[in-house]
Amino acid sequence: MTSEEMQKAMDFIVELPAKTAVKLDRLSENVDAIVVSPERNEKKSERTEEGIRALVSIAEIREREIATLSDNGRATDERLNTLINVVERQTSKGRNGKP
Repeated sequence: MTSEEMQKAMDFIVELPAKTAVKLDRLSENVDAIVVSPERNEKKSERTEEGIRALVSIAEIREREIATLSDNGRATDERLNTLINVVERQTSKGRNGKP
């Protein structure tokens, strides 16, 4: 073995642990990302579910408000119709019952 080949072999032996350490670090980072990812996804799912529940609650509240307004509108319409009828009768009486 020549001195140049011997030097290459020694360089390889010295570099091997460093390359292995870099690969292990990358692998460890990937494993950490895989382990942490489901936890993050679970938290995101929980937040999404909470948000959806809040939106459904708001929609139900708005639906009740609209129903109340609709009921109030009907009652107001009835009262206005009664008033219109009274006014029409009063004005027709003023004309001797003639329109």
